Amino acid sequence: MKNSALDRFIELSKATSRSAIQLILGRDLTASMIRLFLTGTFFTLFWLVLIVAFDFPGQIPFLLLQSLPPLLYPILNIISTFLNPQVLLYLIPVLFGLSVGIILSSRYLADLFELESLWIAIRYLLASFFGWNYPRLKIDRGDVDQLNPTNPIKRIGGPGFIQTHLGFAATSEAIDGTPKVYGLAVDEIDPTQPEVDSSTPTQARSTYFIQGFERLREVVDLRDRLVKVDEIRAVTRDGVLAYARDAQMLFRVYSADKERSLKSPYPFTEESVRRLVYGQPVVEGKTRSPDQALAYVLRHEMIDFIAHYSLEEFLALQPYRSTVKQHAEQGTSVESFQNVHIPRRELTEHFHTEVLRERLRKQGLELVWVGVGTWEIPVSIQEDASGQFGPGHTLMTTWRDHQRVQLYRSPEYLERQRALRYREVTSELLQSWIQTWRYGDLPVEHRSYELLARIFNQLQRMEKRLEIDADSECKPELKHALEHIEGVLEPKILGDDA
Repeated sequence: MKNSALDRFIELSKATSRSAIQLILGRDLTASMIRLFLTGTFFTLFWLVLIVAFDFPGQIPFLLLQSLPPLLYPILNIISTFLNPQVLLYLIPVLFGLSVGIILSSRYLADLFELESLWIAIRYLLASFFGWNYPRLKIDRGDVDQLNPTNPIKRIGGPGFIQTHLGFAATSEAIDGTPKVYGLAVDEIDPTQPEVDSSTPTQARSTYFIQGFERLREVVDLRDRLVKVDEIRAVTRDGVLAYARDAQMLFRVYSADKERSLKSPYPFTEESVRRLVYGQPVVEGKTRSPDQALAYVLRHEMIDFIAHYSLEEFLALQPYRSTVKQHAEQGTSVESFQNVHIPRRELTEHFHTEVLRERLRKQGLELVWVGVGTWEIPVSIQEDASGQFGPGHTLMTTWRDHQRVQLYRSPEYLERQRALRYREVTSELLQSWIQTWRYGDLPVEHRSYELLARIFNQLQRMEKRLEIDADSECKPELKHALEHIEGVLEPKILGDDA
């Protein structure tokens, strides 16, 4: 019994000692406050011991009491005692030794972390040991290299405070390698509580304390990001070369089932941020960025998208209506077609597969949309060794002929041709009237009748065309105009000189 009680006492003593040591040498706010308190207490006690040892030196003579105010004498007496040269002679070496220790330690840290300034290391030591002037690092950039280069948190690590701005998150590593994620956290309103009004503003937490030896690993941009690839070279299933120009992919950090709202415009999960930081491969000694990863995915999926189709199937994806409308408005011919437009829906459906969604989720990302500016299919006009054109040239020529037929049959093209012909006929009528008035066969005083006769003939031809066209209708105004002009011209046509 005695041995067991002694063992329990020893274990309790060891546990208490370990707790006390951890409490004093801890890496949190409480430990730094305890160290500051103990240091200040030791320094104050040492100062008081020196004063008592020298029998309170430097006291102001009592005779000066009559010439000083009642409260000023004890204050000056205490100051003169604490700042007496005999006391400072023993106190200054202690302060000097402490300062030299801090400077030497700062020099070591500056060499170890390759700091440009010694003050960065001094500020770090004062914050980590005494809790003085903790550094604050603002996370307002999507790249850790763009943050404040003189901040000790970025160069060395904690302790300190990091402040995450809206749309950004930060990851750090504890002393044991455990990753931590910091981002703008919003306290959601519990709708089950009847006493809480839905209009009550929520509190957002953006400032976090990171402990000592906790190093900043990476900064993640939570906003929607656009990845562009200028050119992607792909081959169809039947071996025809195709180029995708200005391919784009809009993506964001994976947010699971969290919806965007005014309270939380950029939702995310800690797992997705960790995957985004730690799940990227190392390329040429550096971790591949999310933009590079998405560019690789975009290039790979575009090549796979083209490889699923033959050239004929790929061209069939293009709606001829959009092509017709575009070239009808521009007035270009179908023979000049070189670019192919594939609807974004076809590409988006190809990218929104479960396999690709799972692949992106493992990287901490999710796809919003994908698009391509134009698809270009180069066509060689050179014949091969047998004197024949390649399959790409033949298929493209057939497709262009099909587009030409669709163009000629389309309402847009017919309407455009009708408007063009209307302008041409109007111009021809005006030119004929001017020519008749200037260079007619009749004398000048009778040339107006010749002009009316020409107008009458033109209106008659117009009336016959309208009667032939089943879709058109001859308006009564045209018949009235013909009857009126015929009545005016009738005497001259009959040759009556009266």
